[in-house]
Amino acid sequence: LLRLEHQRPGPASFRVDSLGRGLNAPESSRCSPLEQPGRRHDMSKVAPQGVQGAEPAKEVASPARPRRNSFTTKQGQPLFVVAEENESALRLRLRRTAKVLKPFLESQVFKVLLACCLFIALFAGGMWCVIDVPDDPGVVVLDVVMLLVMCIFGFELILNCIVDADNYPLSFFFWMDLLGTVSMIFEISFLAGDNGKVKKGNRMVDAVLMRIGRLGKVGARLGRLSKLTKVITIYFKGKDTKVDASKPAEAKVLSQKLMITLSTKVSLLTLLLVLLTPVFGIGQYPETDLSMQLWADSLETAYNSTYTNSGTAFKTAVEEVKSFYESVNYGVFDITGFPTQVVENSVTKYIPGEAVLDGASKPVRNSNILRLEVRECKVQRPGCEGSTKAYLDFDFKEPNQIEAGSDIALVCFIILVMFVVSLSLNGILEKMVVIPMERMLNMVKTMASDILKQFGMEDGLENGQGDEEMEEETALIEGIFKKFARLAALAAGKNEATAEELAGMDDAAKGVMMDMMNVQVASTGVAEDQASDSGSDTGSGHGQHFGQVPAVAALPVAKTTIDSWDLDVLTLDMEGISKVALHIFFDSSLGKLAGRQFIDVETFQRFHGVVRSGYNDLPYHNYAHACDVLHTVYRLLCLTQGSKWLSGVEQYSLLVAALCHDLGHSGKTNPFLVEVGHELALRYNDKSPLENMHCAKLFEICAQETQDVFKSMDKDAKKQARRVCIAAILHTDNVNHFEMVREISKTYEMASDLCEMQASSGSDLSQNYQEQVLQKNTMMWMELFLHFADVSNPLKPWNVCFKWAWRVLDEFFDQGDEEKRLGLPVGMLNDRDKINRPGSQHGFINFLVAPLVLSTVKLFPCLHELYSQMARNMGQWKDAWIEDAKPSEEEIAKRDADVQKHKDQALGMEQRLQTN
Repeated sequence: LLRLEHQRPGPASFRVDSLGRGLNAPESSRCSPLEQPGRRHDMSKVAPQGVQGAEPAKEVASPARPRRNSFTTKQGQPLFVVAEENESALRLRLRRTAKVLKPFLESQVFKVLLACCLFIALFAGGMWCVIDVPDDPGVVVLDVVMLLVMCIFGFELILNCIVDADNYPLSFFFWMDLLGTVSMIFEISFLAGDNGKVKKGNRMVDAVLMRIGRLGKVGARLGRLSKLTKVITIYFKGKDTKVDASKPAEAKVLSQKLMITLSTKVSLLTLLLVLLTPVFGIGQYPETDLSMQLWADSLETAYNSTYTNSGTAFKTAVEEVKSFYESVNYGVFDITGFPTQVVENSVTKYIPGEAVLDGASKPVRNSNILRLEVRECKVQRPGCEGSTKAYLDFDFKEPNQIEAGSDIALVCFIILVMFVVSLSLNGILEKMVVIPMERMLNMVKTMASDILKQFGMEDGLENGQGDEEMEEETALIEGIFKKFARLAALAAGKNEATAEELAGMDDAAKGVMMDMMNVQVASTGVAEDQASDSGSDTGSGHGQHFGQVPAVAALPVAKTTIDSWDLDVLTLDMEGISKVALHIFFDSSLGKLAGRQFIDVETFQRFHGVVRSGYNDLPYHNYAHACDVLHTVYRLLCLTQGSKWLSGVEQYSLLVAALCHDLGHSGKTNPFLVEVGHELALRYNDKSPLENMHCAKLFEICAQETQDVFKSMDKDAKKQARRVCIAAILHTDNVNHFEMVREISKTYEMASDLCEMQASSGSDLSQNYQEQVLQKNTMMWMELFLHFADVSNPLKPWNVCFKWAWRVLDEFFDQGDEEKRLGLPVGMLNDRDKINRPGSQHGFINFLVAPLVLSTVKLFPCLHELYSQMARNMGQWKDAWIEDAKPSEEEIAKRDADVQKHKDQALGMEQRLQTN
């Protein structure tokens, strides 16, 4: 009823692309359009061999199996190949059918039904004999029941062949089930059964053959008895299914599999021993009574004597036969073919004796009658002439009942031996295997939980056992080590690359890696671990709402533009940009909930004026860039519904940090400042000198009460606001980029199920996703959002992306000119004489932006649109580069592959939103 199924790999599949071409076959051997599977082929359009211009189609080379269903020419060349779609469709239908039937086959109802059928098949025939059920209506009832059982066994056989098509057909259990099903014909009277039929003996009775026949009768049930090895698994399958909550891990599933396997083998061995041992006693002297045939011959002789000489010899012989069997549990109850009167030549002869047995009762079951014929008719008479012989009917009711009871006892003994041996093995293996395995699993799980908690993440192992089915121990261990492998891969990443890795990059890519991302060329090094502050703000920090009067009377662009990615601040003048900033802080949906809670418009305008004047007139790091980043952070907070998982203080502080994140930027990079020994590098010990300066300038402005945008907050809220601003601005340094990508990738790995569920749940935030992903890592998300916005130019519409790319290159080139003037090494992205502008963007996006955006979109599914736009922009930059640089086909192919990879990943990010 239950079987341990060992899955084995199926035949190798032949991969084809969307046009039906074999992906693992050489180009020359791929299918022509004529051979594409799934198309209807018009045979009338296929030119025969004799028609000029007709070329034989090439058959697809498949390493898995030869292709069939091909049409060939007279010369044997393939002319037309039809893909094996019918076979594939059949396999697909079988798999679908198997999925539908498997729950029914494994259901408790079907198992109970099979157990009842097995009980009937093993015991019903014998019990019918033991309780001496009359043939009318006993034979009909038993035949109907046994026929129904046979049909159910056959139905189970077919179901197993469909559900387990890879393993069950032609297996040991298949042949045993087939034998057991076929053997049911010996229980049905109108097929090969003996119910309702009189048994006939003859003069050639061989007791050895009779014993072999009885053994064969029991052996024919071997297939049915083998089902007991499946029934026994019910006990072990249901045993210990409850998980002990006090134990971190249990080896129950492993124990069940081990028990089922060993119990099956031992049960089959017991079965064979019990059934085959009697074979070795076949040659011994039989206990069968051969006197019955002798008495039949003796009666014929006495009848002949009385017929010839008259007298009572025959009557005396019948009385002796009756008397002879009175001491045993069987005997003669009727004789036929021995008439009292025989007419010969008109002379009637009287031969008394037949009436002696008139008082004997006939068995109610014909199968309890044994009929023995005389060897020869010494007197030709009615009932004994020619081929018709006189016979004696013996009543074998009690011997047959004893035999049936013995068969039942034999089956019960086999069942008992199976369970006793299996229980014994269970105790031994529990002590020798299961308990040590549980100790090992407990240790592994406990240590894994401790290690994962050190990373600040829920391990997800406390509730590893599902409600419906226990997790398999091997899968548990495998899952733990997969998590460790991913964490190790993330932790092993460093801001460095080998010379071999850089050798395959062009100058633009090297510039992105070495100058912007501060990647070092080294073979060894130590990566600094940076702790992620995930604490949440507890103070509200506001006691009033600063009015509802709009801060901006007339916007330079429509509100719908500000609430989209289409805003282009470079098309606005300084006043227009300032109005957009004021609108975000006070009049937007976020500003009404956060900005107006902490500052009045007048104070903010004074603060904003100082900030705007603090930005230098540079191509890129200017006030327009600050407001573009502010707008991007605003959009990220809106799309991710930040108000549901961030406090008002945190949202407001992040907007302030975005506005001031490049305050006072000089247009030179941190590596340049360190190289020339700039005052900022000396002041901040070469650690993010620009970012530290931006933070310092922000709070210097707020030191003046009339310009303090945090003055309405209480003490705790001010601390939280300062913490957010400093952390977010410092993490805009690209030297932290790889560490940030690793952190968010690690977070996704540990919460991938929640993120995928959120992706398929629509716009509403699920409670688990909100609590376990968003609220648990608020500081990291704020750091991410500002850094994400700072490098978001490639994610904007093409016209916006193009303008900002040109501006950042202009600033790089200005630094390159200064490096040349000072005699310093010129950065790879800074030399205007060597860098191809469109070509430089590919490396910047591919190496720096894309990994960050992909990891972010995995965690925040609602941002998938940005990744799609980035992939499209990469394609635009590639086309511009091809037109400007005229690269080789090999170089184009490399970039084509990168662009296609990101387009495919973007499509995957979109499709996961459509899975629900």
